[in-house]
Amino acid sequence: MALKFKEDCCIGCGNCAEVCPVEVWEMEDGKAVMLRPDDCIECGACVDGCPENCISLE
Repeated sequence: MALKFKEDCCIGCGNCAEVCPVEVWEMEDGKAVMLRPDDCIECGACVDGCPENCISLE
């Protein structure tokens, strides 16, 4: 599986950064940024936390 992020639909709510257990996500200029993709454990917390469905596991 791989985590996919559609940056253009991010509303900057910060849920992904808040729920990520390994702190992969950061907020920059009001938008989510996946700063440490290699640290992602693909738990799906950010997928469930994103209200706009910008993040998916494929």
